Amino acid sequence: MVYIIGIGRSGSTLLTYLLNNHPEIKAVPEVPLVLFFANDFQNIQKKSIELEKYTKEYLDTMQLMRPKALVSISNVVFEDLEYETYSGFYNKVFEQFQIIDSKGAKKVYVDKNPQYSLFIPELRRIDSIAKFILLVRDYRDNVLSRNKKQNNKPTNLAYNAFRNRFFLKELAKNKNHKDCFVLTYEDLVTFPREKITEVCNFLNVPFDEDVFKQIEYNSNDLDVEFNPLNDFVHAHFSLLNKPITTNAVGKWKKELKESEVQLIESICNDYGVQFGYHKSTRTKNYYWLILLYLPQFLLAKWHIWKGKIIYKIPSKIKLKRLKRKLQNSI
Repeated sequence: MVYIIGIGRSGSTLLTYLLNNHPEIKAVPEVPLVLFFANDFQNIQKKSIELEKYTKEYLDTMQLMRPKALVSISNVVFEDLEYETYSGFYNKVFEQFQIIDSKGAKKVYVDKNPQYSLFIPELRRIDSIAKFILLVRDYRDNVLSRNKKQNNKPTNLAYNAFRNRFFLKELAKNKNHKDCFVLTYEDLVTFPREKITEVCNFLNVPFDEDVFKQIEYNSNDLDVEFNPLNDFVHAHFSLLNKPITTNAVGKWKKELKESEVQLIESICNDYGVQFGYHKSTRTKNYYWLILLYLPQFLLAKWHIWKGKIIYKIPSKIKLKRLKRKLQNSI
């Protein structure tokens, strides 16, 4: 099992798409199955009917929010699944997913979920031989991108800078670990062949030219049953059949004001510099900025804590919560 982690808007969708084209890899985009049931079932030592029942409900619900033509996850057959561990279970489940053209059993399964950045120790406990691709983007470009994109999170500069810092802090703790491979968005789009070759070496699979093939689909292929998400899904997946470009690299230099750059760098530089992103201005004291932007800091912190709390909630309650959120949004 391989996890792509890093804050959203860092190129993880692009990387997932490229890896999914590899004949020995199946890369699953943001179906956070592993952590959803981990707290309740990670220690199982035999087949669990309860886990299978909950997973079926979960996948049926998630399918409503995913374009079935590209992400087919609701046709898993559980009756004949053979497994003795939790990791064995979800590997068997992923085997039955069809992600674009990738179906059936593969040598490597890749699970892309930004929220997993906050649960690296938990994922290691579930599977001691799991690997992690730490995907990092210039935090100034990331904050700029997140500030433009409304997706259930505030479009506030300070909030997004604090949230970026929290994610970078988690990645920095693990960047030198032997099971981690650090990849920057800038390197991925500037040197795609070299970097995908390095990723393949990390995953112990040969490089394959198919990773760069483009898929053809029409806009109807991106429709989801949960209509309120259609605009987001179309925007999210529409770039998959377009050439890799460096157009989004360094946009912050033209689109952010000097005062905005100073604020973001003052909040994120401590950890950004550990990934090669150097400040361009004289930064302010981080702790003073916490006081100055306390509401944004607390909201960003709460969204981190909220994920940790939800992880501990029993699976049955989480399922009800997920379904209720969908119903309330319709």
